[in-house]
Amino acid sequence: MREDIADESVDLIYLDPPFNSKRLYNAFIGNAQWVAFNDTWCWSEAVGDFHEVARDVSMAGTMEGLRKIHGEGPELAYLSYMANRIHECWRVLKPTGNINLHFDPTMSHSLKLVLDGKFGSKNFLNEIVWYYRGAGVLKKDFASRHDTILRYAKRNGKHYFNPDPARQPYADATVERFQHYIGNVRDGRDYGEQELNPLGKHLDDVFADIQPVAPSAKIRYYPTQKPVPLLERIIRTSSKQGDTVLDPFCGCGTTIHAAQQSHRNWIGIDICVNACKVIEKRLKDSFDSIWSDVDFIGFPRTKDQAKTLASLDYFRFEKWAASLVDGMEANKKQVADKGIDGRGRLAIRKGKFIDIVSQIKGGHTKPSDVQAFDSARQQAGADLGIFTCFEERVTQGMKNRAASTGRFMNVQKIQIYTIEDYFEGRKPEMPKVA
Repeated sequence: MREDIADESVDLIYLDPPFNSKRLYNAFIGNAQWVAFNDTWCWSEAVGDFHEVARDVSMAGTMEGLRKIHGEGPELAYLSYMANRIHECWRVLKPTGNINLHFDPTMSHSLKLVLDGKFGSKNFLNEIVWYYRGAGVLKKDFASRHDTILRYAKRNGKHYFNPDPARQPYADATVERFQHYIGNVRDGRDYGEQELNPLGKHLDDVFADIQPVAPSAKIRYYPTQKPVPLLERIIRTSSKQGDTVLDPFCGCGTTIHAAQQSHRNWIGIDICVNACKVIEKRLKDSFDSIWSDVDFIGFPRTKDQAKTLASLDYFRFEKWAASLVDGMEANKKQVADKGIDGRGRLAIRKGKFIDIVSQIKGGHTKPSDVQAFDSARQQAGADLGIFTCFEERVTQGMKNRAASTGRFMNVQKIQIYTIEDYFEGRKPEMPKVA
């Protein structure tokens, strides 16, 4: 957001961030399993977020209060991470815009304080309860069956809202009641003739008519995927056609999908390259005609763009290149990687996976690099390794070294996979899936 989005340039923000569930979420591309995101938090990794937000006068008291309540642990780490991103959301939001923060009850009480601190409690609009059906019942408590969406305006009263796209048909009892009170004289007072809106009933702040994407759904891209109708309702009531919608945690791209269908401009951000690959496929499948207009920042589409990225921002290039193979995801940190730049898993039969690692070289390469990578693979306990570089850097000596590492399940243990292979549609050889 800081690098690419201008101040007060966004009309609507919807964000569905991690919920601090203390879980690891995996997803699949074909038979390749990858870590969609790790929803666990460590104070040492978020202390910078805390102090950066606490420097803001409007947020200092809130952050110190949260530190007193939660202590310097995982909860404060999560809230500091979120506060820094909410701070940026406030910056890019137009005065007429609004933000919709989606989460479950785990941290809702504290996140509302963060939003109050940055946006101001006077700009609070709604707490939407998204109620849904689900399996499983808690033996010693009520069943958990809802998420919450907190809505705040940048400036209350200046924000855009149009209920008409979300109006629902009136219940028969409501129609009868209004017909009964035509003339509307009650307790000796005439309230005048009342009529029902022909477009339907104004929607309440409890959404009970939209169900989650089932794990068995035919089209399911992501473990925490939200349904398109939910996003369409938010987008169509809280923005106009041609407005810009931002999702800073866009995951598999449901917000993007709903915004495109609703004729809005959109911006999606995700730290996970594989998530961007899912979005790429989703957009091609659903809106092929607009594909040429989509700009993937940090996601090269040609070999020359990849070389440019490698020269300008090597870490971003490494993160992208480590994820070229389906299921591979780059390391979250770029230090002390012990020769491993990415990791992934491949399902070969039900309940059985093999581990794969990758190494990226954007510059000079030599046969000893391949040998060192194989040693790193063995130390990491991985079954296969993918050595990725540009084609002109591959020598016959490197190919010989890769071939000498042996085979696993009739597949070469170390394979050299070039950037050119990726753009020409070639994939590394993988074990056959049962």
